[in-house]
Amino acid sequence: MRAGTLRVLLCLAVAPMPACFSGRPAGDGPEGGKRAALGSFTIASRTFGDLTLAPSGCAAGDRQSFLGADFTAPDATVVLRLVVDPLEGPAVRLYASEAPFDQSVVFRREDCPTFHFSLESTGWRINDYEDYRITLELDCSREGESVRGSASSTHCH
Repeated sequence: MRAGTLRVLLCLAVAPMPACFSGRPAGDGPEGGKRAALGSFTIASRTFGDLTLAPSGCAAGDRQSFLGADFTAPDATVVLRLVVDPLEGPAVRLYASEAPFDQSVVFRREDCPTFHFSLESTGWRINDYEDYRITLELDCSREGESVRGSASSTHCH
């Protein structure tokens, strides 16, 4: 094959590729704006104060070697983590985004009249991390701490 023919074939093979990629990160809103909230949680806490967490991001626990997910918001001071422990069952942990081991509150299923979750693989893997479809609905309280609300994501990775 001549060099000119090879160059044309390479260009034809590569030319369609940019159409497969977006110039903005996956999950950003229209025109690169803020992502829509995945839900909302009302937190009343001696540890964190009274606040509302409206997560717009969901990170699979695979990134930190646990089954579950972190619900985050760009400007939030608190992260909500769902952990599915194979021995003790599901739990939710609220922790300070800037000091995750200094400030933390854990709710186990027995602390929650409502604790519903689903965590299903979508069958996709992104950069070696599983992609999940996840829903979480909570109404939990114990010792002056509470969290209520729900969130869901069709692609949590």
